[in-house]
Amino acid sequence: MLFVWMGFFKQGAGPVPQNVQEQATGFLQQPYVTIRSVGQLRDSSGSRAGMMMLFEVDDRAAAEALVKTSPYLNAGLYEDHRLYEFVDEIG
Repeated sequence: MLFVWMGFFKQGAGPVPQNVQEQATGFLQQPYVTIRSVGQLRDSSGSRAGMMMLFEVDDRAAAEALVKTSPYLNAGLYEDHRLYEFVDEIG
């Protein structure tokens, strides 16, 4: 199953701390979940507003387990985050 996870940064969030960024690199390189795409979300002024990840796991429980291990989430960088099952209709 495909899932989209979006995390929205807190207002006025500064740069991601270096140690959190290093943890995030390891998080994205793990070999157990197929990550199809990941990248920044930008607002109308071009400022970083959040992150989005498209990934594949067996079920929603596995998707929720992955999200819980996010270094950005655990560092308290997100104001809000959402997880959705994604049904690809054209790709």
